[in-house]
Amino acid sequence: MTETFAPMSKEEITRLIDDRYAVGLNPTVTRVMCKDDVNHYGYFNSFGDYTELKEKNQYRFIPRNNFKAFRDEHNKKGVYSAKHSIIINGDDVISIEFVMPLHI
Repeated sequence: MTETFAPMSKEEITRLIDDRYAVGLNPTVTRVMCKDDVNHYGYFNSFGDYTELKEKNQYRFIPRNNFKAFRDEHNKKGVYSAKHSIIINGDDVISIEFVMPLHI
């Protein structure tokens, strides 16, 4: 018998993201567990579309395996590119855990 978990509410997700990624805090490697048995590791990033996405219960996420390219592009061009990110649908999120500090 497999366990089923209810998705987190939009308010729970945004509270966790806003609290953890407030200005001045270091990014934290985050595990996002989704109801389709997929785990994402990386960190949330707001870019300029955070409010727009949040209204749709969607969140921009930089997968850990894309972080080096994301950082290198920023160091070369001085801008953060969304091309290294994915959009996570909040309706699919069952759990968010902050697992370790991100070593830059």
